Amino acid sequence: MLESVIFFDGGGSGIRAKSATNKGSSITKNYPGFSPGELPLVDYLANLIIDFAAQVGGSIDRAVLAVATLPADDKQYGDIAKLVLASSQVKELWICSDSVSACAAAVEKDGVVIAAGTGITALAVGKNRTMAHSLAGDGFLVGDEASAYWIGKMALNSALRARDGRGGDRELLEVACKHFGAEPYQLTHTVHQLERPVHAIASFAKVVSELADAGNTTAHAILDAAADEVVLLATTAKRECAGGPDFQVALIGGVLAPDNLVTKLVAKKLESHGLAIHISGKSSLDGAGVLAQLESPGIFAPLIRTFKKI
Repeated sequence: MLESVIFFDGGGSGIRAKSATNKGSSITKNYPGFSPGELPLVDYLANLIIDFAAQVGGSIDRAVLAVATLPADDKQYGDIAKLVLASSQVKELWICSDSVSACAAAVEKDGVVIAAGTGITALAVGKNRTMAHSLAGDGFLVGDEASAYWIGKMALNSALRARDGRGGDRELLEVACKHFGAEPYQLTHTVHQLERPVHAIASFAKVVSELADAGNTTAHAILDAAADEVVLLATTAKRECAGGPDFQVALIGGVLAPDNLVTKLVAKKLESHGLAIHISGKSSLDGAGVLAQLESPGIFAPLIRTFKKI
């Protein structure tokens, strides 16, 4: 076991940091989340690692950064590493998607973890844990089906259609105006000019879920479509990984919390494919902690960038 490690996990809603030592001591800290394009990626990620390392103090054997928004190229990865290794007592840095930390936490055998919060991502392991297969995680501009952002966006689209007569749902229009504090004909302008529109639209998903629970058919249809997308990820992962009857399907994130309607819909749909939800009881942050103590990246090697202080 390494003497001292720090690890991070998160995305649009927030980034969680935790330390661990071989003496059992630990501290935690929460940092604001962000979506792609909201801030300078390299500086923000490097500085939060440097900040937390300074708070923990002393020599740190490894830092693991598992986040939803990753650098776009090798230069950005390298720039983060240079800043962290030069400005802190971190000896080694691992950078990966939060799907890797989620998988390390939730899947013990062959299986897939699907993590849905502001965005959505999935990672599967198969063939007796000798291969890894990444799915989704394409971001709000081109993907993220079934994420909180996608659910909120679909509901807003229905609300705006109701506003101008193209169909849609009048009740969704009413609750959207109330949620965002806008008049119907100002709703779209209000949303676009919010400081963090992606995060704000994602937060609307909770309202949509409450409406569906109360019997709104449009909201229910949106959640049902989200459930279809989650099941598609699960069945695709099983096929691509040549999964057997014990292929695990683990769900993580606020959208897929156990008591949420979309999770219940997913569970029913999985049954028709001979699959069931696997409950590990662990979080993605726990998974980042698992990665921090590995001797090597192992099966996750193609998905983790590693850097060492010279």
